[in-house]
Amino acid sequence: MKDLSEIAAQIFFVNNGEIDLLTGAIAQSRFDQIIKRDMQLSRRNQTQLVIISASLNLENYLETKNQIDLNQIKIEVESELIKTHFQLQNIFRQSDCICRISTTGFWIFLTGTDKSTGDQLLTRACDLLPSYLDLAISYQNDEDSQLDWYAQIDKLHFPK
Repeated sequence: MKDLSEIAAQIFFVNNGEIDLLTGAIAQSRFDQIIKRDMQLSRRNQTQLVIISASLNLENYLETKNQIDLNQIKIEVESELIKTHFQLQNIFRQSDCICRISTTGFWIFLTGTDKSTGDQLLTRACDLLPSYLDLAISYQNDEDSQLDWYAQIDKLHFPK
């Protein structure tokens, strides 16, 4: 089996500023604009914001694969990312923003979702998505800036 970092480096991860060109998910720059706007609105309206992180765990995903060819592995992982994006669209509301934030992962931004509902959505997503997807949730605190919140989510999305 190839080194995981070598595989991750081969995965197509390009956007045009609006959408990810592999999956069709919202691009990071557009996602940032939406978060910035909605953080201002949520402070004014005193509503809760949530981001759910979904990351394809390459090690767990590749355990079931016997592929030696790096190109074949890359194609399978890219197909899985496309499939995952469609699954996320079916689980979450149409108004929720799904962004491909990393080579192998997505952030799902939910507005007007309290802690109880967020936890229920996370449980539902865990039940419906494959076990090789690592899921985590982060609730925005009123005193946190956008960058502070992203730093919290990064710790969940990119565990050491």
